[in-house]
Amino acid sequence: MDQNTIDCELAERDPGLCVCKGGPTLEILKDIQRLYEEKMEHIEKAPGPTKLQMQVEVLRAWVGDLVGQNTLLARAVEELETEATTKLLLERRKNSEVVSEVRAECAALRRRLARKDSDLRGLVEVLRRLREFDYCTLDGIHFFEVTESDIFGSVECRRPKKLEQGDALKPRGNMKHDTNRYKSRLYRIG
Repeated sequence: MDQNTIDCELAERDPGLCVCKGGPTLEILKDIQRLYEEKMEHIEKAPGPTKLQMQVEVLRAWVGDLVGQNTLLARAVEELETEATTKLLLERRKNSEVVSEVRAECAALRRRLARKDSDLRGLVEVLRRLREFDYCTLDGIHFFEVTESDIFGSVECRRPKKLEQGDALKPRGNMKHDTNRYKSRLYRIG
């Protein structure tokens, strides 16, 4: 009897994972099989010429029950397949949405990186101009995130005259006014 019953693969790996091993459905199927086997044994022991006919009738009934059980099993498998397919489609849709979000975020980060790279190249050009010419104009340099005050600050930036030992630069009058005047003369925002 137990040889004909195929145990769950999960039960072979870990008996705690299988819910069908001790479930009522499997026990009912085992009881039905046992009843048919008992009927066949009872017919074998009974005398009479109709013994063969009775065995055929029992076997037909048994086959009919097995067909019914297989039909139920097939429906259950179809339902499980439908449920699994639905879950798979939902997971794929969710993964597709996540991939789309990640791609959009990646594209935004690439654009931001390109802007920062452009700003960095602009700052390098400002430094080059300051080094070579001792002053700077911002002509032809475009910044995305860096502002004029980020580069020059509010401190007066001018070409210093040669200092003698002991001399120091002293701010003239209104520092803010002088800084604004310097900005308008020595560099332009392009």
